[in-house]
Amino acid sequence: MSSGDALSDIRAAVHSADRHFQIIDGGKDKKGGGGPPEAPQQEEDCPVVTIGHLDGAFYFLDRVGQLRVLKASQMTRRADLVALFGGNISWLKAKFPKTTKIKEKGQDGEETSRDVVVDFKINHAAEYLQRECFRAGLYGDHIQIRRPGVWPDPKGMPIVHCGDRVLVGARLERPGTRIGNQIWAAAAPEPRPAAPCGAVEARALQQSIRDLWNFRIPGSDVIVMGMLACAYYGAAIPWRPAGFLTGGAGCGKSSLLEVLKNAIPLKFATNDASKAGIEQTVDGRAIPMLVDEASDRVDQRAARALLDLVLSATGGEGTKGARGGSDGIARKISVAGSIIMASIRPPDMEAQHLGRFTIVEMVAAHKGADHTAEHRDLAAWGKDIGPAMWGRAIAAWERYREARIILRAAIGKAGCQPREMDQMGSLLAGWWTLTHDHVPAESEADDAVQGVIGYIRSADQVMTQSGTQQMIDFLLSQKVQMNRSTDRQPLNVLISRMLEPDRPRMQEDAEFQDVGYSRDNVAAVLASYGIRVVRADEPKGRSGKPALRASDGDGLWIWPRNAMLAALFKDTVFAGQKYMYEFTRLESYRPAPKNKDGTEKAVGIGKMKHKGCFWVRCCELGLSDDGE
Repeated sequence: MSSGDALSDIRAAVHSADRHFQIIDGGKDKKGGGGPPEAPQQEEDCPVVTIGHLDGAFYFLDRVGQLRVLKASQMTRRADLVALFGGNISWLKAKFPKTTKIKEKGQDGEETSRDVVVDFKINHAAEYLQRECFRAGLYGDHIQIRRPGVWPDPKGMPIVHCGDRVLVGARLERPGTRIGNQIWAAAAPEPRPAAPCGAVEARALQQSIRDLWNFRIPGSDVIVMGMLACAYYGAAIPWRPAGFLTGGAGCGKSSLLEVLKNAIPLKFATNDASKAGIEQTVDGRAIPMLVDEASDRVDQRAARALLDLVLSATGGEGTKGARGGSDGIARKISVAGSIIMASIRPPDMEAQHLGRFTIVEMVAAHKGADHTAEHRDLAAWGKDIGPAMWGRAIAAWERYREARIILRAAIGKAGCQPREMDQMGSLLAGWWTLTHDHVPAESEADDAVQGVIGYIRSADQVMTQSGTQQMIDFLLSQKVQMNRSTDRQPLNVLISRMLEPDRPRMQEDAEFQDVGYSRDNVAAVLASYGIRVVRADEPKGRSGKPALRASDGDGLWIWPRNAMLAALFKDTVFAGQKYMYEFTRLESYRPAPKNKDGTEKAVGIGKMKHKGCFWVRCCELGLSDDGE
């Protein structure tokens, strides 16, 4: 028989064999039991999540998802371990059983004993939890514990943390969910988005705002709707515009803020809060903040502190800081979200504030008009429609991102500066997302920009509001005492006097000597403030050498360490050395040239020579027209 025939016979015998399966009896016990062995039970996952460890402290999410920190000594305390597991020790008893023997008598009177689980072994449980924490790694700032609010996932999509639930996409997850290094810790239940409403409801709200309030700049209703939409996104958008509603008494700014407050389900609202108070209340949350009467206070420093909070809270990860406690332990502060303020008058803003704030100016209602009842009704309707409007914004996240790109480009074509493009682009994209169901075409974007053209600041407007220009305007407007006279003159007038062409000595004396306004007198006054004027055609000095300069054209040598110059900036935002920093930002700023040996040349100012002087062009200060 060939090997192939033998293999076929074996295969046929295997396939045709009668198979009889038999259940194996597990044996009889003394009570007469028996049967097949039970299948092993699947081990339950630990209800406590280990996050990491640092400096002898161990970090967990407890049974309900709250962040808990235990020291090593607490790990062997029964009360602390039981609290970590929420009072339910069934998992601990199953994993680390502590047993005792119980004696029983059978029906035949024979005595037997069996083990009964009565508790868990504390030391074994502590060892296990510590090992898991070490396996998780070191705890640090890379672990982001998220409290209620709207946060971005790694791809930027909004995740809404509602305290007892976390809305991820269309799913409601339980707290304790971890995505990357973000952990959504449990908290008290918070409002959550409802099923999205249609664009018609958003347009109805915008129409009511347009009809019931008077705005100085056309298109302000669009800006207000943009503020509302951006507030819905919490920290999920990288640029979070801040808004300021301002106007005289009786213009309805507080009632408009009330409408916005009611239409935003998850927020922090107050009418009397300091920067520290907001930080402590909103710490760790990504929610919008609404502050009424934000700067109507005697102490304007508190109002400016609120503005500084805006600079950090409305961008990137938000405010990241630390505060010392009475126990000597530093506590970290984290605040993120849009801020909307209302006040009769906004505090003094610097350029960095103006780039983050959009100021909506309101005027009083027309004579005889009283919309108090309509304002109240709209606020009530806003509270009803707010959750659905929030749901619409979250559901339209992708449309918002695409609309922002298109609208930002349209704003740039209108002459807006890059920083302003971020602010206005976010506001317009938010308004469009709420009131439309499609991404704007290029022509639609251009039309939208024209509707708010009054809010688009040109390059010249941005420049005049910059910190450097404000410093220059302040300095040149300062009046100083003339020598041998009670007369006081602004610095810009004195510098302009020195830039005038030479006149015959007798004519100059006759014209200016009586008022102490001669060239020599003016030069001496400017020198006392560390300033020397060098004209483009400055004549040579007595030594026959040309005047020292750092560029062509009219210019100034300034000695920054002059005490009288520094005193002019006392009690201003440019006090100390801040005015010096603004000078260095000028394009014409130049330090004094070097000698052949590499040392800095001293500059003659008045009767003294000083090192450390710098040069700036008069044309950049607006005092001359001899160049760009």
